[in-house]
Amino acid sequence: MRRTGRRAGGRVVALAAAAAVGLTGCQLESSVVPAHRPAPVVVVATASFGEAEVVGHIYANALLRDGSRVRSLPQSGSPEEVLDAVVTGETTFTVGFTGALLERYDPSSEETSADDVYAAMMAALPEGVTAADPAPAEDRPVYVVTRHTAETGGLRTMTDLEGRCGEFALGARREALDDRRLAEAVGGAYDCSFGRREETGPDPRALLDALRAGEVGVGLVHSADPILDEDDMVVLDDDRDALRAQQIVPVFRKGSLTEDQLTLVNRISGELTTEDVRDLLVGVEVGSATPADLANHWLDRHGY
Repeated sequence: MRRTGRRAGGRVVALAAAAAVGLTGCQLESSVVPAHRPAPVVVVATASFGEAEVVGHIYANALLRDGSRVRSLPQSGSPEEVLDAVVTGETTFTVGFTGALLERYDPSSEETSADDVYAAMMAALPEGVTAADPAPAEDRPVYVVTRHTAETGGLRTMTDLEGRCGEFALGARREALDDRRLAEAVGGAYDCSFGRREETGPDPRALLDALRAGEVGVGLVHSADPILDEDDMVVLDDDRDALRAQQIVPVFRKGSLTEDQLTLVNRISGELTTEDVRDLLVGVEVGSATPADLANHWLDRHGY
């Protein structure tokens, strides 16, 4: 998933541990706080990139609006550091991506489809940690062409590219071009080896310009990238599930949420779409509002 540029943070501060309520053995036996116990403070820590921060604020602010006690710790470090803080109990709640979580905790897994990845991820999470329902929103690699290329070349799915990738130049960020696992997955599933590979730089708008100018025929971006909202861009369907699903998913300590809180979190997950995330990222990238304000706008529109 793409790291949208806000400053990198350090490891989650020790202050979070003081805010978190200690989890007893009884609590760890269940995913939710027993009904006879008061709800602890929910300590929401998010990684130091815009997408994680704004989505984390959606969940945190919804809980606040519902009357929960919440401490938000945005810009809390790398995704790995933030996850480690939940595992150790320094914090209690964060947001992640199903495929990335599965890769971290079960790197030998070969699951790729959304349902299979989520099930395998749930089985692989460390002791004492669980996850809520995944959102329809995801941020995984996707291949995109202009509408003109799609119509003239008969391209709607990745299968339509099978055996034809050599006809096209691929444009992408350097890290995407260097992702050997991704190239092998696509090459194996679709007999796909692009004729030329062009680095288009970190700004996705540069790739958009290159596609429109015909400098590259296919672009490699992420599904939540705002450039995909452009009317002349067509995402090629990964119809053989070669690319691992990367749905947004809340991750939390067992026993740190009440049943009502978990119900609210799952309700939000059910409504958060990839298109929503694209819209939110536009606001993050242009600086039109703070991540917290963008999250509140989403909550207002959805009636929370």
